[in-house]
Amino acid sequence: MNLPAESQTGEQLKEQGLQAFRSGDVQAAEDAFDQALHAFAAEDNAVGQAEMLVNLGVIHIQIQAFPQAEKELNRALETFQSMSKRSEEAQVLGNLGTLSERAGNKEGAIAYYRQAIEIFEELGEKENLQATLGALTQLQVTERKWLQSLFTYEKMIASGQKLTFKQRMFRWLFRIFSKLMKL
Repeated sequence: MNLPAESQTGEQLKEQGLQAFRSGDVQAAEDAFDQALHAFAAEDNAVGQAEMLVNLGVIHIQIQAFPQAEKELNRALETFQSMSKRSEEAQVLGNLGTLSERAGNKEGAIAYYRQAIEIFEELGEKENLQATLGALTQLQVTERKWLQSLFTYEKMIASGQKLTFKQRMFRWLFRIFSKLMKL
C-alpha cells in the first residue's frame, strides 16, 4: 500500500524512485526523487537532498535534459564538497564527465573523469576507480587518442585484483609496445 507522498519519509520516497528507475519507469522515478528531495529538505537532511539531486541529474542525462542535469549535479557537488564527502564528490565528478561527454564536450568530460580518478585513487576505492578509468578509456578511444587510451587502460588493469586472460595478454602486448616506443 502506497502512502500519500506528504506522509512518506525521504528514504521511503527515494526507495520508490529507485524501484521505478530499475523497472524503467523514468517518469515515476523522477517524480519520486523530486518528492524525496523536498522531503529531505523538510527533514533538514542535506546528504539526502544531494543524493536526490544526483539521482535527478542522472535521469536528466538519460533524457538529454543537459542544462537541468548540470544544475542538479553541480548543486550536489557543492554540498558534498562542503561536507568533505570525497567519495560522493568523486562520483558526482564522474557523472559530470558522463554529462559532458553526452553533451558533446569531450575535453570537459576528460577533465571531470581525471578529477574523479584522482580522488578514487586517493581513497583507495578500486571498483569506482576502475569504472571511471574504463569510461575515460572508452572516451579516449572514440576520440582516437590511441596512446592515451592504452595508458589509461593499462592503469585500469593495474588497479584491479585479478586479471582475465585477455587482460593479461593485453598487458603483455602493452609492455612490448611501450618498450618499442622507447627505442
